[in-house]
Amino acid sequence: MHINIKKLLVLFTLLALASCGFTLRGSANIPPQLQNLVLISSDENSDIMQELRRALQANKVNILDAASADSYQLFIGEAEIQERILSVNSNARAGEFELSISVPYQLRSSTTVFLEPEVLTLEKVYLADPNSAVAKAEERELMETEIRRELVSLILRRLQNAEL
Repeated sequence: MHINIKKLLVLFTLLALASCGFTLRGSANIPPQLQNLVLISSDENSDIMQELRRALQANKVNILDAASADSYQLFIGEAEIQERILSVNSNARAGEFELSISVPYQLRSSTTVFLEPEVLTLEKVYLADPNSAVAKAEERELMETEIRRELVSLILRRLQNAEL
């Protein structure tokens, strides 16, 4: 009887997670029509493209080399990175920065546009250590990586909800 209660508790927990819409980070229910996708970008080796390729492959999407008449094409524009100072400290040095990354994208076939051209933009704020330039650079790099992952996640959600 004690074992049955444990099994019942585990089953209830899994059911609760499934019913609330919980999914692993980076996973998406990509429509079957998009299981073969052509990725097109002005910079094929950019960090955002590498992250997007990894995420699509993790979601079992085959990335095709060339477009055919019935293939879907995901166009990814050049990412624009901006950094601005939000505040200064008592020594008149920058103390707080805002990092912003914008990425244009569009989903289409050879004849139809499924997702109109749109620019996704995400911003994060980080603090700068006035005594360590290395720490500031590492913090900025960490923020860039985090923003790129979130942008890729947003693109995957847009693909998931695309009306094909």
